[in-house]
Amino acid sequence: MTEQVSLSAEERKKYGKSANKTLRKEGIIPGVVYGGKEDPKKISILEKEITKASEVVGFTTQILKISLGNKNMDVVVKEIQRHPSTSRVLHADFMRVDPDTRITLIVPIRTINDNTCVGVKVSGGQINHLINDVEISCLASNLPESLEVDVKEMDIGDSVLLSEIFLPEGVEITTLTQGEDRDQSVVSVTEAREIIIEEEVEETEEGEEGLEEDALEDEEGEAKEEKEGEDSSDGKDESSDKKKE
Repeated sequence: MTEQVSLSAEERKKYGKSANKTLRKEGIIPGVVYGGKEDPKKISILEKEITKASEVVGFTTQILKISLGNKNMDVVVKEIQRHPSTSRVLHADFMRVDPDTRITLIVPIRTINDNTCVGVKVSGGQINHLINDVEISCLASNLPESLEVDVKEMDIGDSVLLSEIFLPEGVEITTLTQGEDRDQSVVSVTEAREIIIEEEVEETEEGEEGLEEDALEDEEGEAKEEKEGEDSSDGKDESSDKKKE
């Protein structure tokens, strides 16, 4: 487990798009905390603080601590809104939790022992990550930062299903609670694919054709110059003959 992330927040007194826009110009990000037995609270957090926290591995899949005045709250991230072009944090939603709160979150699926996978190291295959994250349900006290799949013994043709992932105590994959037909492959090992780039061959052929065309143009140019030279010489001879006459 990584060290718990802590954030300092202040309660917002002004709301609305105009107020939020002003906050962002000042380097402050608007947010909200809800859930539990208390009323929702509109908060603000320094942009540099939440940006730094969001770079921590497991930020969105761990219990965070928010200090609001003299009170500390345990929360989880429910949504981080970012600017589509710059990825700058624009707004943050947090949900209050306690150890006995059952929560539903999306967590990443990570593979381990990729470098020693039999299918890769011995058979020359490749690992395919078919699902990168999955929704789980558990008590806040049992929340894992990620689910792990050990691929060390996997060979070409092997795959791991959602139902085969080792789950910590009390953790459920919500998709599987909807029926066995919702089970699907998470990771597989297959033969490495050979990628043939035909464009380079086409470009080479086009290049050769271009060279041939250039050569023809040069030949035509030389022939034209020779002809013009001959015509010019004939003209001079005729002129000379006329003078003799």
